[in-house]
Amino acid sequence: MKKYSVNGKRIFMMSLPIFAELFLQLLVGNVDQIMLSGYSETSVAAIGNANTVINLVIVILTMAASGGMIALTHYIGAGDEKRQKAAVIWTFVLGGAFGLVFTVVSVSAAAPLMVVLNAPEEIIGEAAGYITVVGAGLILQALQLAGTAVLRSFSRLKEILIIAVVMNLTNILGNWLLINGIWIFPEWGILGAAVSTDFSKLVGLVITLVVLKKRVPFRIGFADIKALDRSTFKDIIKVALPTGAETASYNLSQIVILSFINLFGTSVINTKVYCSMLANVAYLYSTAIAQSTQINIGYLVGAGEYDTVSRRVRQTTLICIAVSVSATFVLWLTSDYILGLLTTDPAVLELSKTILLIEIALEIGRSVNLVMTRCLATVGDINFPVSVTIVMEWAVEVGIGYLVGVYFGYGLVGIWAAMALDEILRGIFFAARFARKKWMHRAPDRAIRVKPRADIAEAIKHPRKLFEGLSKAFMTGH
Repeated sequence: MKKYSVNGKRIFMMSLPIFAELFLQLLVGNVDQIMLSGYSETSVAAIGNANTVINLVIVILTMAASGGMIALTHYIGAGDEKRQKAAVIWTFVLGGAFGLVFTVVSVSAAAPLMVVLNAPEEIIGEAAGYITVVGAGLILQALQLAGTAVLRSFSRLKEILIIAVVMNLTNILGNWLLINGIWIFPEWGILGAAVSTDFSKLVGLVITLVVLKKRVPFRIGFADIKALDRSTFKDIIKVALPTGAETASYNLSQIVILSFINLFGTSVINTKVYCSMLANVAYLYSTAIAQSTQINIGYLVGAGEYDTVSRRVRQTTLICIAVSVSATFVLWLTSDYILGLLTTDPAVLELSKTILLIEIALEIGRSVNLVMTRCLATVGDINFPVSVTIVMEWAVEVGIGYLVGVYFGYGLVGIWAAMALDEILRGIFFAARFARKKWMHRAPDRAIRVKPRADIAEAIKHPRKLFEGLSKAFMTGH
Protein backbone atom coordinates (compact mmCIF):
# COMPACT_ATOMS: atom_id res chain seq x y z
CA MET A 1 0.00 0.00 0.00
CA LYS A 2 1.30 3.43 -0.90
CA LYS A 3 2.76 5.45 1.96
CA TYR A 4 1.51 9.01 2.02
CA SER A 5 3.66 11.79 3.40
CA VAL A 6 1.50 14.76 4.29
CA ASN A 7 3.24 17.86 5.61
CA GLY A 8 2.55 21.57 5.82
CA LYS A 9 4.40 22.34 2.60
CA ARG A 10 2.37 19.81 0.60
CA ILE A 11 -0.91 21.18 1.93
CA PHE A 12 0.19 24.78 1.30
CA MET A 13 1.30 24.07 -2.28
CA MET A 14 -1.98 22.28 -3.01
CA SER A 15 -3.97 25.13 -1.47
CA LEU A 16 -2.59 27.74 -3.91
CA PRO A 17 -4.24 26.48 -7.11
CA ILE A 18 -7.40 25.69 -5.11
CA PHE A 19 -7.42 29.28 -3.85
CA ALA A 20 -7.00 30.65 -7.35
CA GLU A 21 -9.76 28.37 -8.63
CA LEU A 22 -12.14 29.35 -5.81
CA PHE A 23 -11.40 33.01 -6.42
CA LEU A 24 -12.31 32.60 -10.06
CA GLN A 25 -15.43 30.63 -9.13
CA LEU A 26 -16.37 33.47 -6.80
CA LEU A 27 -15.99 35.89 -9.69
CA VAL A 28 -18.36 33.81 -11.80
CA GLY A 29 -20.98 34.25 -9.09
CA ASN A 30 -20.26 37.90 -8.28
CA VAL A 31 -19.03 39.43 -11.53
CA ASP A 32 -22.66 39.80 -12.62
CA GLN A 33 -23.35 41.94 -9.54
CA ILE A 34 -20.18 43.97 -10.00
CA MET A 35 -20.77 44.67 -13.68
CA LEU A 36 -24.44 45.49 -13.09
CA SER A 37 -23.56 47.98 -10.32
CA GLY A 38 -22.82 50.56 -13.00
CA TYR A 39 -25.97 49.69 -14.92
CA SER A 40 -28.73 49.79 -12.28
CA GLU A 41 -28.95 49.76 -8.43
CA THR A 42 -32.28 47.95 -8.77
CA SER A 43 -30.60 45.22 -10.81
CA VAL A 44 -28.00 44.76 -8.05
CA ALA A 45 -30.74 44.18 -5.48
CA ALA A 46 -32.55 41.84 -7.88
CA ILE A 47 -29.48 39.74 -8.62
CA GLY A 48 -28.61 39.66 -4.91
CA ASN A 49 -31.97 38.05 -4.16
CA ALA A 50 -31.73 35.74 -7.15
CA ASN A 51 -28.23 34.56 -6.25
CA THR A 52 -29.39 33.63 -2.76
CA VAL A 53 -31.62 31.02 -4.36
CA ILE A 54 -29.11 29.99 -7.03
CA ASN A 55 -26.28 29.71 -4.50
CA LEU A 56 -28.42 27.43 -2.34
CA VAL A 57 -28.70 25.01 -5.25
CA ILE A 58 -25.03 25.30 -6.25
CA VAL A 59 -23.82 24.53 -2.73
CA ILE A 60 -26.07 21.45 -2.56
CA LEU A 61 -24.67 20.28 -5.90
CA THR A 62 -21.14 20.92 -4.62
CA MET A 63 -21.80 18.84 -1.51
CA ALA A 64 -23.16 15.98 -3.61
CA ALA A 65 -19.96 16.09 -5.65
CA SER A 66 -17.91 16.26 -2.44
CA GLY A 67 -19.36 12.94 -1.34
CA GLY A 68 -17.88 11.41 -4.45
CA MET A 69 -14.58 13.20 -3.89
CA ILE A 70 -14.24 11.90 -0.32
CA ALA A 71 -15.01 8.31 -1.33
CA LEU A 72 -12.64 8.59 -4.29
CA THR A 73 -9.73 9.87 -2.17
CA HIS A 74 -10.22 6.88 0.16
CA TYR A 75 -10.05 4.46 -2.78
CA ILE A 76 -7.02 6.24 -4.23
CA GLY A 77 -5.26 5.96 -0.87
CA ALA A 78 -6.13 2.25 -0.74
CA GLY A 79 -5.06 1.69 -4.37
CA ASP A 80 -8.47 0.19 -5.33
CA GLU A 81 -8.92 1.04 -9.04
CA LYS A 82 -12.19 -0.86 -9.45
CA ARG A 83 -13.91 1.18 -6.78
CA GLN A 84 -12.28 4.36 -8.10
CA LYS A 85 -14.08 3.78 -11.40
CA ALA A 86 -17.36 3.13 -9.60
CA ALA A 87 -16.96 6.32 -7.55
CA VAL A 88 -16.41 8.40 -10.69
CA ILE A 89 -19.53 6.99 -12.35
CA TRP A 90 -21.72 7.45 -9.29
CA THR A 91 -20.47 11.01 -8.81
CA PHE A 92 -21.69 11.95 -12.28
CA VAL A 93 -24.96 10.03 -11.89
CA LEU A 94 -25.81 11.77 -8.61
CA GLY A 95 -24.70 15.17 -9.91
CA GLY A 96 -26.80 14.82 -13.05
CA ALA A 97 -29.87 13.68 -11.10
CA PHE A 98 -29.68 16.54 -8.61
CA GLY A 99 -28.96 19.03 -11.38
CA LEU A 100 -31.97 17.94 -13.42
CA VAL A 101 -34.32 18.24 -10.43
CA PHE A 102 -33.09 21.72 -9.49
CA THR A 103 -33.23 22.88 -13.10
CA VAL A 104 -36.93 22.00 -13.26
CA VAL A 105 -37.68 23.61 -9.88
CA SER A 106 -35.77 26.83 -10.63
CA VAL A 107 -37.39 27.34 -14.03
CA SER A 108 -40.93 26.60 -12.84
CA ALA A 109 -40.94 28.43 -9.48
CA ALA A 110 -38.80 31.54 -9.95
CA ALA A 111 -41.44 34.22 -9.35
CA PRO A 112 -43.11 32.50 -6.35
CA LEU A 113 -39.70 32.17 -4.70
CA MET A 114 -39.20 35.93 -4.90
CA VAL A 115 -42.62 36.55 -3.38
CA VAL A 116 -41.81 34.18 -0.50
CA LEU A 117 -38.58 36.14 0.07
CA ASN A 118 -40.56 39.38 0.56
CA ALA A 119 -38.57 40.89 -2.32
CA PRO A 120 -39.56 44.49 -3.10
CA GLU A 121 -42.07 44.60 -5.94
CA GLU A 122 -39.78 46.65 -8.17
CA ILE A 123 -37.13 43.88 -8.33
CA ILE A 124 -39.31 40.74 -8.56
CA GLY A 125 -39.50 40.74 -12.37
CA GLU A 126 -35.75 41.05 -12.91
CA ALA A 127 -34.88 38.58 -10.15
CA ALA A 128 -37.33 35.95 -11.39
CA GLY A 129 -36.06 36.33 -14.95
CA TYR A 130 -32.46 35.85 -13.81
CA ILE A 131 -33.34 32.73 -11.79
CA THR A 132 -35.24 31.23 -14.72
CA VAL A 133 -32.37 31.62 -17.18
CA VAL A 134 -29.55 30.66 -14.81
CA GLY A 135 -31.68 27.84 -13.37
CA ALA A 136 -32.01 26.37 -16.87
CA GLY A 137 -28.23 25.86 -16.86
CA LEU A 138 -27.98 24.18 -13.46
CA ILE A 139 -27.78 20.72 -15.06
CA LEU A 140 -24.61 21.89 -16.83
CA GLN A 141 -23.13 23.19 -13.61
CA ALA A 142 -23.99 19.98 -11.75
CA LEU A 143 -22.06 17.86 -14.25
CA GLN A 144 -19.16 20.33 -14.32
CA LEU A 145 -18.94 20.26 -10.51
CA ALA A 146 -18.93 16.45 -10.59
CA GLY A 147 -16.05 16.49 -13.06
CA THR A 148 -14.17 19.04 -10.97
CA ALA A 149 -14.59 16.83 -7.88
CA VAL A 150 -13.04 13.91 -9.73
CA LEU A 151 -10.11 16.01 -10.95
CA ARG A 152 -9.57 17.35 -7.44
CA SER A 153 -9.49 13.81 -6.04
CA PHE A 154 -6.57 13.05 -8.34
CA SER A 155 -4.88 16.36 -7.38
CA ARG A 156 -5.30 17.77 -10.91
CA LEU A 157 -5.50 21.26 -9.47
CA LYS A 158 -3.73 23.18 -12.23
CA GLU A 159 -6.19 21.84 -14.78
CA ILE A 160 -9.12 22.93 -12.58
CA LEU A 161 -7.57 26.38 -12.33
CA ILE A 162 -7.27 26.69 -16.12
CA ILE A 163 -10.93 25.70 -16.51
CA ALA A 164 -11.95 28.35 -13.97
CA VAL A 165 -9.92 31.00 -15.83
CA VAL A 166 -11.59 30.18 -19.14
CA MET A 167 -15.07 30.20 -17.55
CA ASN A 168 -14.45 33.61 -15.99
CA LEU A 169 -13.11 35.18 -19.14
CA THR A 170 -16.09 33.81 -21.06
CA ASN A 171 -18.52 35.17 -18.47
CA ILE A 172 -16.90 38.62 -18.29
CA LEU A 173 -16.79 38.94 -22.07
CA GLY A 174 -20.40 37.82 -22.35
CA ASN A 175 -21.49 40.31 -19.67
CA TRP A 176 -19.67 43.14 -21.39
CA LEU A 177 -21.36 42.36 -24.69
CA LEU A 178 -24.88 41.59 -23.45
CA ILE A 179 -25.47 43.86 -20.43
CA ASN A 180 -24.82 47.11 -22.29
CA GLY A 181 -25.40 45.96 -25.87
CA ILE A 182 -21.91 46.24 -27.36
CA TRP A 183 -21.36 45.98 -31.13
CA ILE A 184 -24.09 43.83 -32.74
CA PHE A 185 -25.37 42.39 -29.48
CA PRO A 186 -28.65 43.48 -27.81
CA GLU A 187 -28.77 45.45 -24.55
CA TRP A 188 -30.29 42.83 -22.25
CA GLY A 189 -29.19 44.11 -18.83
CA ILE A 190 -29.67 41.49 -16.10
CA LEU A 191 -30.95 38.97 -18.67
CA GLY A 192 -27.69 39.34 -20.58
CA ALA A 193 -25.74 38.55 -17.41
CA ALA A 194 -27.82 35.38 -16.95
CA VAL A 195 -27.28 34.20 -20.54
CA SER A 196 -23.55 34.85 -20.23
CA THR A 197 -23.41 32.82 -17.01
CA ASP A 198 -25.08 29.82 -18.66
CA PHE A 199 -22.78 29.93 -21.67
CA SER A 200 -19.68 30.06 -19.43
CA LYS A 201 -20.93 26.93 -17.60
CA LEU A 202 -21.37 25.10 -20.90
CA VAL A 203 -17.83 26.00 -21.92
CA GLY A 204 -16.54 24.86 -18.52
CA LEU A 205 -18.31 21.50 -18.78
CA VAL A 206 -16.93 20.76 -22.26
CA ILE A 207 -13.35 21.53 -21.18
CA THR A 208 -13.76 19.52 -17.97
CA LEU A 209 -14.85 16.42 -19.88
CA VAL A 210 -11.88 16.75 -22.25
CA VAL A 211 -9.44 17.09 -19.33
CA LEU A 212 -10.98 14.10 -17.54
CA LYS A 213 -10.43 11.93 -20.59
CA LYS A 214 -6.76 12.91 -20.75
CA ARG A 215 -5.79 13.15 -17.07
CA VAL A 216 -7.68 10.46 -15.14
CA PRO A 217 -5.34 7.41 -14.98
CA PHE A 218 -7.91 4.88 -16.26
CA ARG A 219 -10.65 4.53 -18.83
CA ILE A 220 -14.27 3.82 -17.98
CA GLY A 221 -16.13 1.50 -20.33
CA PHE A 222 -19.59 0.02 -20.60
CA ALA A 223 -18.44 -3.03 -18.62
CA ASP A 224 -17.57 -0.76 -15.67
CA ILE A 225 -21.05 0.76 -15.75
CA LYS A 226 -22.64 -2.72 -15.77
CA ALA A 227 -20.46 -3.78 -12.83
CA LEU A 228 -21.44 -0.87 -10.56
CA ASP A 229 -21.67 -1.95 -6.94
CA ARG A 230 -24.01 -0.62 -4.28
CA SER A 231 -21.30 -0.39 -1.63
CA THR A 232 -19.56 2.46 -3.46
CA PHE A 233 -22.90 4.23 -3.89
CA LYS A 234 -23.52 3.84 -0.15
CA ASP A 235 -20.08 5.26 0.68
CA ILE A 236 -20.88 8.37 -1.36
CA ILE A 237 -24.43 8.72 -0.07
CA LYS A 238 -23.30 8.41 3.56
CA VAL A 239 -21.47 11.70 3.08
CA ALA A 240 -23.53 13.37 0.36
CA LEU A 241 -26.99 13.07 1.93
CA PRO A 242 -26.29 14.35 5.46
CA THR A 243 -23.87 16.98 4.18
CA GLY A 244 -26.37 18.00 1.52
CA ALA A 245 -29.13 18.17 4.14
CA GLU A 246 -26.98 20.36 6.35
CA THR A 247 -26.03 22.59 3.43
CA ALA A 248 -29.63 22.84 2.26
CA SER A 249 -30.74 23.73 5.79
CA TYR A 250 -28.04 26.39 6.06
CA ASN A 251 -28.91 28.00 2.77
CA LEU A 252 -32.63 27.81 3.47
CA SER A 253 -31.95 29.63 6.71
CA GLN A 254 -30.09 32.27 4.67
CA ILE A 255 -33.13 32.64 2.44
CA VAL A 256 -35.34 33.16 5.50
CA ILE A 257 -32.84 35.71 6.83
CA LEU A 258 -32.88 37.48 3.47
CA SER A 259 -36.67 37.69 3.73
CA PHE A 260 -36.11 39.58 7.01
CA ILE A 261 -33.54 41.88 5.37
CA ASN A 262 -35.88 42.60 2.46
CA LEU A 263 -38.22 44.26 4.95
CA PHE A 264 -35.63 47.01 5.48
CA GLY A 265 -35.55 48.35 1.89
CA THR A 266 -33.22 48.45 -1.11
CA SER A 267 -30.29 50.23 0.60
CA VAL A 268 -30.06 47.58 3.30
CA ILE A 269 -30.41 44.82 0.71
CA ASN A 270 -27.51 46.28 -1.26
CA THR A 271 -25.46 46.56 1.94
CA LYS A 272 -26.03 42.86 2.55
CA VAL A 273 -25.04 42.04 -1.05
CA TYR A 274 -21.81 44.06 -0.92
CA CYS A 275 -20.78 42.88 2.58
CA SER A 276 -21.42 39.26 1.62
CA MET A 277 -19.17 39.72 -1.40
CA LEU A 278 -16.36 41.07 0.78
CA ALA A 279 -16.88 38.33 3.37
CA ASN A 280 -16.56 35.69 0.64
CA VAL A 281 -13.19 37.17 -0.28
CA ALA A 282 -12.07 37.23 3.37
CA TYR A 283 -12.50 33.51 3.97
CA LEU A 284 -11.60 32.34 0.47
CA TYR A 285 -8.07 31.18 1.31
CA SER A 286 -9.35 29.47 4.45
CA THR A 287 -11.71 27.48 2.25
CA ALA A 288 -8.82 26.59 -0.06
CA ILE A 289 -6.52 25.30 2.65
CA ALA A 290 -9.44 23.47 4.29
CA GLN A 291 -10.11 21.70 0.98
CA SER A 292 -6.41 20.88 0.57
CA THR A 293 -6.34 19.40 4.06
CA GLN A 294 -9.53 17.44 3.36
CA ILE A 295 -8.07 15.86 0.22
CA ASN A 296 -4.91 14.79 2.03
CA ILE A 297 -6.83 13.45 5.01
CA GLY A 298 -8.87 11.37 2.56
CA TYR A 299 -5.65 9.83 1.26
CA LEU A 300 -4.46 9.16 4.82
CA VAL A 301 -7.72 7.49 5.79
CA GLY A 302 -7.68 5.33 2.67
CA ALA A 303 -4.09 4.28 3.35
CA GLY A 304 -4.83 3.61 7.04
CA GLU A 305 -2.50 6.32 8.34
CA TYR A 306 -4.25 8.14 11.18
CA ASP A 307 -1.47 9.35 13.44
CA THR A 308 -1.03 12.67 11.60
CA VAL A 309 -4.71 13.55 11.13
CA SER A 310 -5.29 15.46 14.39
CA ARG A 311 -2.11 17.52 14.10
CA ARG A 312 -2.88 18.48 10.50
CA VAL A 313 -6.41 19.56 11.36
CA ARG A 314 -5.29 21.69 14.32
CA GLN A 315 -2.61 23.48 12.33
CA THR A 316 -4.96 24.15 9.43
CA THR A 317 -7.58 25.58 11.81
CA LEU A 318 -5.12 28.05 13.32
CA ILE A 319 -3.97 29.15 9.87
CA CYS A 320 -7.57 29.67 8.74
CA ILE A 321 -8.37 31.84 11.75
CA ALA A 322 -5.28 34.00 11.27
CA VAL A 323 -5.84 34.51 7.53
CA SER A 324 -9.60 35.15 7.64
CA VAL A 325 -9.50 37.54 10.59
CA SER A 326 -6.58 39.49 9.12
CA ALA A 327 -8.26 39.76 5.71
CA THR A 328 -11.54 40.91 7.25
CA PHE A 329 -9.75 43.52 9.35
CA VAL A 330 -8.08 44.95 6.25
CA LEU A 331 -11.42 45.01 4.41
CA TRP A 332 -13.00 46.84 7.35
CA LEU A 333 -10.25 49.48 7.31
CA THR A 334 -10.55 50.02 3.55
CA SER A 335 -14.31 49.45 3.13
CA ASP A 336 -15.11 53.08 2.26
CA TYR A 337 -12.68 53.01 -0.64
CA ILE A 338 -13.56 49.49 -1.88
CA LEU A 339 -17.32 49.91 -1.67
CA GLY A 340 -17.00 53.45 -3.01
CA LEU A 341 -16.07 51.82 -6.31
CA LEU A 342 -19.46 50.08 -6.36
CA THR A 343 -21.86 52.56 -4.79
CA THR A 344 -22.13 56.20 -3.76
CA ASP A 345 -25.03 55.65 -1.35
CA PRO A 346 -23.83 57.09 2.02
CA ALA A 347 -26.29 54.88 3.95
CA VAL A 348 -24.78 51.76 2.40
CA LEU A 349 -21.21 52.89 3.12
CA GLU A 350 -21.94 53.72 6.76
CA LEU A 351 -23.86 50.52 7.51
CA SER A 352 -21.25 48.38 5.74
CA LYS A 353 -18.55 49.65 8.10
CA THR A 354 -20.48 48.36 11.12
CA ILE A 355 -21.33 45.04 9.46
CA LEU A 356 -17.70 44.35 8.54
CA LEU A 357 -16.63 45.04 12.13
CA ILE A 358 -19.02 42.30 13.30
CA GLU A 359 -17.71 40.12 10.47
CA ILE A 360 -14.29 40.01 12.17
CA ALA A 361 -15.80 38.06 15.09
CA LEU A 362 -17.88 35.93 12.72
CA GLU A 363 -14.78 34.80 10.81
CA ILE A 364 -13.23 33.27 13.94
CA GLY A 365 -16.09 30.80 14.22
CA ARG A 366 -16.43 30.28 10.49
CA SER A 367 -12.74 29.39 10.14
CA VAL A 368 -13.09 26.59 12.69
CA ASN A 369 -16.27 25.34 11.04
CA LEU A 370 -14.77 25.32 7.54
CA VAL A 371 -12.02 22.96 8.63
CA MET A 372 -13.82 20.83 11.21
CA THR A 373 -16.94 20.01 9.21
CA ARG A 374 -14.93 18.98 6.14
CA CYS A 375 -12.47 16.89 8.10
CA LEU A 376 -15.08 15.25 10.32
CA ALA A 377 -16.97 14.24 7.17
CA THR A 378 -13.80 12.82 5.64
CA VAL A 379 -13.01 10.64 8.65
CA GLY A 380 -16.59 9.36 8.82
CA ASP A 381 -18.05 11.40 11.70
CA ILE A 382 -20.80 13.21 9.83
CA ASN A 383 -24.01 13.02 11.88
CA PHE A 384 -22.82 15.13 14.82
CA PRO A 385 -21.76 18.23 12.85
CA VAL A 386 -24.88 18.01 10.68
CA SER A 387 -27.20 17.82 13.71
CA VAL A 388 -25.47 20.64 15.55
CA THR A 389 -25.43 22.88 12.48
CA ILE A 390 -29.10 22.43 11.68
CA VAL A 391 -30.21 23.10 15.26
CA MET A 392 -27.91 26.09 15.80
CA GLU A 393 -28.56 27.88 12.53
CA TRP A 394 -32.33 27.85 13.02
CA ALA A 395 -32.26 28.57 16.74
CA VAL A 396 -29.52 31.23 16.68
CA GLU A 397 -29.21 32.68 13.16
CA VAL A 398 -32.89 32.66 12.33
CA GLY A 399 -34.48 32.76 15.79
CA ILE A 400 -32.23 35.24 17.54
CA GLY A 401 -31.64 37.08 14.25
CA TYR A 402 -35.36 37.77 13.91
CA LEU A 403 -35.71 38.64 17.59
CA VAL A 404 -32.85 41.14 17.64
CA GLY A 405 -32.93 42.38 14.05
CA VAL A 406 -36.67 42.61 13.34
CA TYR A 407 -38.56 42.50 16.64
CA PHE A 408 -36.21 44.75 18.63
CA GLY A 409 -35.41 46.85 15.56
CA TYR A 410 -31.63 46.52 15.29
CA GLY A 411 -31.97 45.67 11.61
CA LEU A 412 -29.07 44.23 9.63
CA VAL A 413 -26.67 44.81 12.53
CA GLY A 414 -28.73 42.58 14.83
CA ILE A 415 -29.06 39.87 12.19
CA TRP A 416 -25.32 39.87 11.44
CA ALA A 417 -24.53 39.68 15.17
CA ALA A 418 -26.75 36.60 15.45
CA MET A 419 -24.92 35.03 12.51
CA ALA A 420 -21.59 35.66 14.25
CA LEU A 421 -22.87 34.09 17.48
CA ASP A 422 -24.00 30.98 15.59
CA GLU A 423 -20.61 30.51 13.89
CA ILE A 424 -18.69 30.94 17.15
CA LEU A 425 -20.86 28.52 19.14
CA ARG A 426 -20.66 25.85 16.44
CA GLY A 427 -16.91 26.32 16.21
CA ILE A 428 -16.58 25.58 19.92
CA PHE A 429 -18.69 22.41 19.64
CA PHE A 430 -16.79 21.07 16.62
CA ALA A 431 -13.34 21.83 18.05
CA ALA A 432 -14.23 19.97 21.25
CA ARG A 433 -15.60 17.07 19.21
CA PHE A 434 -12.44 16.69 17.15
CA ALA A 435 -10.16 17.06 20.18
CA ARG A 436 -11.94 14.21 21.95
CA LYS A 437 -11.35 11.97 18.90
CA LYS A 438 -14.89 10.63 18.82
CA TRP A 439 -14.41 10.32 15.08
CA MET A 440 -11.90 7.49 15.55
CA HIS A 441 -14.72 5.05 16.26
CA ARG A 442 -16.48 6.04 13.04
CA ALA A 443 -13.59 5.92 10.59
CA PRO A 444 -14.42 4.37 7.19
CA ASP A 445 -14.16 0.57 6.94
CA ARG A 446 -13.65 0.45 10.70
CA ALA A 447 -9.93 0.95 10.16
CA ILE A 448 -9.71 2.63 13.56
CA ARG A 449 -11.17 0.41 16.23
CA VAL A 450 -12.27 0.87 19.80
CA LYS A 451 -9.74 -0.36 22.34
CA PRO A 452 -10.25 -3.96 23.50
CA ARG A 453 -12.31 -4.51 26.61
CA ALA A 454 -9.20 -5.58 28.51
CA ASP A 455 -7.75 -2.09 27.94
CA ILE A 456 -10.99 -0.48 29.11
CA ALA A 457 -11.05 -2.65 32.21
CA GLU A 458 -7.45 -1.70 32.95
CA ALA A 459 -8.29 1.96 32.57
CA ILE A 460 -11.20 1.65 34.98
CA LYS A 461 -8.85 0.22 37.58
CA HIS A 462 -6.73 3.37 37.31
CA PRO A 463 -9.24 6.25 37.10
CA ARG A 464 -6.57 8.89 37.58
CA LYS A 465 -4.72 7.77 34.45
CA LEU A 466 -8.01 7.62 32.59
CA PHE A 467 -8.87 11.19 33.60
CA GLU A 468 -5.40 12.45 32.69
CA GLY A 469 -5.62 10.76 29.30
CA LEU A 470 -9.02 12.25 28.52
CA SER A 471 -7.86 15.71 29.65
CA LYS A 472 -4.81 15.51 27.41
CA ALA A 473 -6.93 14.39 24.46
CA PHE A 474 -9.37 17.24 24.95
CA MET A 475 -6.71 19.92 25.35
CA THR A 476 -4.17 18.81 22.74
CA GLY A 477 -5.96 16.50 20.37
CA HIS A 478 -3.40 13.66 20.96
